[in-house]
Order: sequence, then C-alpha cells, then structure tokens
Amino acid sequence: MNTGFHFEEGVDLFTLTVRDVPIILAVLAAAVAVEIFLTAKKGRVLGFVLPGLWLLRCIVRLVIWVVQVNGYSSAADMGGTLALAFLVENIPTLLLLAVYGLCRLCKRWKTVQQVKKTRIQDL
Repeated sequence: MNTGFHFEEGVDLFTLTVRDVPIILAVLAAAVAVEIFLTAKKGRVLGFVLPGLWLLRCIVRLVIWVVQVNGYSSAADMGGTLALAFLVENIPTLLLLAVYGLCRLCKRWKTVQQVKKTRIQDL
C-alpha cells in the first residue's frame, strides 16, 4: 500500500491510490460495526476500546514521524505539517466516538420511551 503520509522533500504529503480505497472503506465499515456491537454491550467502557486503540496508534505514528522528519529537516519546521497529519489520522477516532455517542443516545432514548410507556400503562 502506497497510501499514506510521506515527509520526504519533493513528494506529495499524502497519497491515496484508487485500489486501496475499497480496502480502507471495508476496514472502516468493519470498525464501525464492531464499535456498534461493543457499545450495545452493558459495559460503557467497551465502547472506548477501538477509539482508544486508534488514538494510541496515531500517537505512536506521530512519534515515528517526528523521528523520520528529524532525518530530513528540523521537526520545528515541519510542526504544522505533522499536526495536520496527526489530525487527519485521527478522523477514524472521531468517527468511532461519534458512533459511540449516537449508540448511547439511541439506547437512552429507548429507555426513556419505555419508561413513558410504563407510566402510561400504570395510569
């Protein structure tokens, strides 16, 4: 896979090949499905496993990028580029957290509806 960030001089910062798009979308869809499954479980902590792992992955990649950039130029000169790359890498983290929030909101809404239905039946 040639898709990803490249910090060499004279090379585009980010490249995405067309043949990698279906793979990326399939992995992202599987991650969303697993996130929905984990959020549906009773424990609230399980829903934070995938976003936490992805954030950890991004932090490790940021450290690797800083080491890699030091070989070409100063990390201070590339600070904005590294920050942009880190933010773009964290888009799946934000997506997974949004899925977690929506699932919890839907679960809470169903509970409120059930309580309302129970109150009406009790009258």
